[in-house]
Amino acid sequence: MIRTKIFIATCGLLGISLSVNAQNEVKVDSNYANSYYQQRVEYFNKMPHVKNEVVFLGNSITERGEWQEILSGYRYPIVNRGVGGDNSFGILARMEEILNAKPKAIFLMDGINDLFRKLPYEVSIYNYRRIIRMIKSKSPKTKIYIESALPINEEMTTAAYTKGRNKMVPVLNEKIKQLAKEENIPYIDIVPLFSDENGNLKKEITPDGVHLKASAYITWVNYLKEQKYL
Repeated sequence: MIRTKIFIATCGLLGISLSVNAQNEVKVDSNYANSYYQQRVEYFNKMPHVKNEVVFLGNSITERGEWQEILSGYRYPIVNRGVGGDNSFGILARMEEILNAKPKAIFLMDGINDLFRKLPYEVSIYNYRRIIRMIKSKSPKTKIYIESALPINEEMTTAAYTKGRNKMVPVLNEKIKQLAKEENIPYIDIVPLFSDENGNLKKEITPDGVHLKASAYITWVNYLKEQKYL
């Protein structure tokens, strides 16, 4: 039986080695702190916190959502903490700012950029677990919801790093679902809202095969409301 050992660097700018049976080492791309990431984090750090924030946390798919507008009038303040291009390392690195507010709830949705970077599933799940346990430790009253990663539509994508990734999304989601069960937190499967019969992101709701059109977020929020997550 092969055992996999994961060594996580303390700084996201450092490389990570995944060692299998102490033989061939595979470098894992753990970089996240590009100029856009730094700009977004600077913005977040200067924004005042509000009591009982509901945080939507993730990458560009989260960032592009007009959550505050769709949920205008909601009983708690809505905060968008999405960063385009972010991955599980970047989210983990900025959790302190988020948890300083002791938010009412966090909706975590990530994953596709980890797959684009060829991060092993074990690395992603390790990071997810650290995020979840950090929330539980530093803000124990915060309700945690983890949402499934969305599929993509490779017929519409152009970047080489997107090819062959859609088939990996269901595998990652099964592991996220199992993690949610182990950590005793809700797992929200949003894939059926946006996928076609072949498991691809529906062409009519995406401009590029990866991201969602603005109107799709209304469907997303309505589902969260119908299921009593909001």
